[in-house]
Amino acid sequence: MKRDIPKRMAERGLDALVIEGPDGTHGANPAFAYFTRNQHLVGTVIVKRDEEPLLLYRSMERDAAEATGLRLINLDRWPLHEILKEHPDRLEARVELYKRIFRDLKVRGRVAFYGTGPIGAFYAFLQKLAREIPEVEVVGEFDRDVIAVARETKDPEEVERMRRVGQETCAVIEATIEFLRAHRVEGNTLVKADGRPLTVGDVKRFVRLELAKRGLECSEFIFAIGRDAGVPHSTGRPDDPVELGKTIVFDLFPKDASGYHHDVTRTFCLGYAPPDVERAYRDVREAFEAVRERLRVGEITQTYQHFVCRFFEERGHPTVLSDPKTTRGYVHSLGHGLGLEVHEEPTFPTFGRCETRLQEGMVFTVEPGLYDPEAGYGIRIEDTVYCDEDGEFQSLTPLPKELVVPVR
Repeated sequence: MKRDIPKRMAERGLDALVIEGPDGTHGANPAFAYFTRNQHLVGTVIVKRDEEPLLLYRSMERDAAEATGLRLINLDRWPLHEILKEHPDRLEARVELYKRIFRDLKVRGRVAFYGTGPIGAFYAFLQKLAREIPEVEVVGEFDRDVIAVARETKDPEEVERMRRVGQETCAVIEATIEFLRAHRVEGNTLVKADGRPLTVGDVKRFVRLELAKRGLECSEFIFAIGRDAGVPHSTGRPDDPVELGKTIVFDLFPKDASGYHHDVTRTFCLGYAPPDVERAYRDVREAFEAVRERLRVGEITQTYQHFVCRFFEERGHPTVLSDPKTTRGYVHSLGHGLGLEVHEEPTFPTFGRCETRLQEGMVFTVEPGLYDPEAGYGIRIEDTVYCDEDGEFQSLTPLPKELVVPVR
């Protein structure tokens, strides 16, 4: 949470944070959006240890700057056009701008930089900045940086936003299932009123309309059928017909105007499910429930990934733990954190050192799955889970988990 940032800065010996880059809206710069309430503006946030964050903004975005609730300084205080007269080279001008900002705001010591933008340009800028401002040590954090760690736990306002997004997301999925059921069947295929097969592309167009009606945005999502469902991140081929008896993996991860996401996956078959799919679905459902029952505050996240791998291996399925190159069985991680990004802290890694422990305020997914593209199926069940202030883990995904969807 934001309130933890001063403590995290002290632990890492950081004197200031500088967050900049492109606009924080549309997920382009989540670290910037975290401080600016997803307002549409470009600027720089400076956080000095034990001081309230400060936003440097431009006049044309003064209303959006005001809406952030941050302390404000107009960048006109350091007119860039005047600096460019003295330093025509744009890199030199930018470094000179920061020299003046840091001098006036008394930014010194170990300063960590965040944001998004062209890697090469920022590398050149930070290198030159480090050379020319000796009183500042430029710090770059590679893994689990201060802001990422703060964002991995949510305050009640953030959770309530995510709960509302979850309700609307589940409503979209329920509407989509009713849309499918409204079509008649010819042979083994759903068909439209004109007699042509209903396709994955038709379904996706319906989903996008439903998302828009509910004020949600999702540039891409997964609606994959049959063999494509067996490749976890296949989004689905638009021309594929929607057929009975094939697994459909429907993975939807939209956000609302606040920038906060929900993430849910359901797998279902229309009309009936083949016996091998029923068996695999039962194993996935049991793995999901077993993990949910075992979630405990203080437990290392990697523990649950290893638990699911062993669970599936005992039932005869290959996993990434026993065979990291497998394309069958359980081929991914158990879950991920969720918030201003679809994938953020915490993680549930298979390999490498992991010291991340479950704690109050975390919002993350639980999403075991089994895949066999050659057999023509894939199965994943995913809920978004929140750990409340009492250490209880509750689902933010109010949606049934049934394999077979009856058709008319």
